[in-house]
Amino acid sequence: MCSMKLNKSELTRRRFVKTGLGAGLYVAAAGYGISASGCASEKPVRLGFVGVGGRGMGMLKVALSLQGVEITAVCDIVEEKVTRAQRLVEAAGQPKPQGFTGPEDYKKLAELNNLDAVYTATPTNLHTPVMLAALRAGKYGGTEMPACTEYDQASELVETSEKTGKPCMLMENYAYMRNVKMILVMNQLGLFGDLTHCECGYQHDARYAGFGPNGEMLWRALGGKINNNPYPTHAIGPVAQWLNINRGNRFEYLVSMSSRAIGQNYYAAKKFGPDHPAAKMKYAAGDVNTSLIQTNNGITVTLYYDTKNPRPPDWIYRIQGTKGIYSGTLNKIYLEDLSPKPHTWEETDKYQEKYDHPLWKKYGPVAQSSGHGGGDYLCFRDFTEAIRNGTDTPIDVYDTTTWSIITKLSAESVANKSRPVDFPDYTRGKWQTRKPELIKV
Repeated sequence: MCSMKLNKSELTRRRFVKTGLGAGLYVAAAGYGISASGCASEKPVRLGFVGVGGRGMGMLKVALSLQGVEITAVCDIVEEKVTRAQRLVEAAGQPKPQGFTGPEDYKKLAELNNLDAVYTATPTNLHTPVMLAALRAGKYGGTEMPACTEYDQASELVETSEKTGKPCMLMENYAYMRNVKMILVMNQLGLFGDLTHCECGYQHDARYAGFGPNGEMLWRALGGKINNNPYPTHAIGPVAQWLNINRGNRFEYLVSMSSRAIGQNYYAAKKFGPDHPAAKMKYAAGDVNTSLIQTNNGITVTLYYDTKNPRPPDWIYRIQGTKGIYSGTLNKIYLEDLSPKPHTWEETDKYQEKYDHPLWKKYGPVAQSSGHGGGDYLCFRDFTEAIRNGTDTPIDVYDTTTWSIITKLSAESVANKSRPVDFPDYTRGKWQTRKPELIKV
């Protein structure tokens, strides 16, 4: 029998999550490492964070809200950010993590003995190097999107993960949002019949994030140097899971085209003046990129990237089959044999109640307090659960590379008058025998 008496560190952590910095992110009954008897797990998950800017700090707060997770190291080239992250960890009742500030100190971090995994929220060009350092040091890897943008990067991630036996997980929080998880359950139960088409998109006005206060170009605007879909995984991740990609099905090829590029010029001229360099610059990336993907079993997918014009958010998330359809834009559903009125959309409430994903049933109250509709919490929870149990991550290295490499495929297709470009098979044929994980409802 164990005692539920809390030590000083645990009491401090609980105060942390109940006050300001971590408020709303932790519910004891939904925490990590709590056994049926209510006792904390003996084995902590020890994490290192590389990149603790806005996104990294947000996920650091999520990690600190999880029972049995320790932050042992933080790394960023900006010393003030490292100091801020260290203070946050200490405020949660944990020892001050080791800090690293050198340009390649993520390699030193990865070699630490008191570390199980490395999470990175650096600029995109460092995602692959940080993950490779982690895997080669025998650590789990978790990366923000995309994990890679070149063929050689993707291949090296796969080969290194296979060689070391350590997973590399794309931390795709959109794959954990409540509506897409419900659709995953319903689709596995056959409620949409045989699928024919899906639609998805990363569509919202992100012009504000492209420029600094004086019109200096930030990473979103700088992404305009390549004409492609630079950020496909939020959209394609949930759809890939619906379609059992890399688990009995695969993406075969893609065609892509982009509209003209004028949105950022209009925005910069309005905000900084018509003579500002940002208003006159010739941007390579079209305002809207549209890709069409064909799967091995004949299902088609339309994929959009649209962030450079004034528009409300819309992730679309449409799934269509021989028995019915769901529209994420409307958040409504029509099932031919179940909906009360023929050819009429209905609300999803009763379906959500009946087909809610087990993760949402169990952790919904705490997840909803985190970012991205609860996706941040559930995604990070799955990542640390895999580390604790020594299992593969739910989004594995094959998913990580397949979803991410769309950045490269779309660029090639756009540059060649929308000619088809084949998807690499990072599973090397294993997709034919791999099975999707069946959801128990």
